[in-house]
Amino acid sequence: MKNKSQKKQKIIVSKFGVANWLTVLRMLLMIPFIVFLSTSFGLILNGVQLSYKTNKGIVLSILYWINVAIFIIAMITDFLDGFYARKTKTVSSFGKIFDPIADKVATTLMLLFLATYNFVYIPIVILFIIRDIIVDGTRVYAIKKNIEVSANWFGKIKTILVSLALVVISIGVPFISDKSDYKYILFYFNIPLIIGLLLAWISGIIYIIKYTKGINKELLQSYTKNDSDATNKNNQDQINNNNNKSNQDSSPSPNC
Repeated sequence: MKNKSQKKQKIIVSKFGVANWLTVLRMLLMIPFIVFLSTSFGLILNGVQLSYKTNKGIVLSILYWINVAIFIIAMITDFLDGFYARKTKTVSSFGKIFDPIADKVATTLMLLFLATYNFVYIPIVILFIIRDIIVDGTRVYAIKKNIEVSANWFGKIKTILVSLALVVISIGVPFISDKSDYKYILFYFNIPLIIGLLLAWISGIIYIIKYTKGINKELLQSYTKNDSDATNKNNQDQINNNNNKSNQDSSPSPNC
């Protein structure tokens, strides 16, 4: 039984493995994504729309589909690095910090990108960003304090749901943007994102509660250790005092 439990445990490695390189690749992919996002935003501000009828519309359409492809590739690398880490049962300090950050950056940028085209509601994007700032800040601080807080199923389901929703919206909405009932259809496209947002906040609250419990446990252990050290020191001082007193009592009296 002991050997089986040991096999299930993940091994913490210090070397820069395949999973970490996939995380780095995902982060590097966001550089051209940001460039194309900024360019697209500038074109949209000048009144350019997704279209194949004008030169600027064609440019905007090309930028749009390139960014959609970049996001899909980023999500594939996310799946692959998680799959590789589970298969090899390894984790690293780099991966523990930067893998979730890379995921959040990719997801947030895609939300902003789609919001630029009015394919995603702005309040959804804002609430996602606020949640991620709070949770990721807490996660980094927890890692620095060596407090282990495991992910919960709400967060895992949220990640899958939001990623799939963004892919579906980015691919599907451009083809219905010229429909008369576009706004109603857009709402239905955003429903999975709204559900993902609720799951995100639930998982975030659970994470913070676990982190708070970890902090309290650490403080209790620190207090108990300090109290134990103080008690041992007092006992040792008492023993030393008794020994000194015993030595003084047993010493011969001086000759008169």
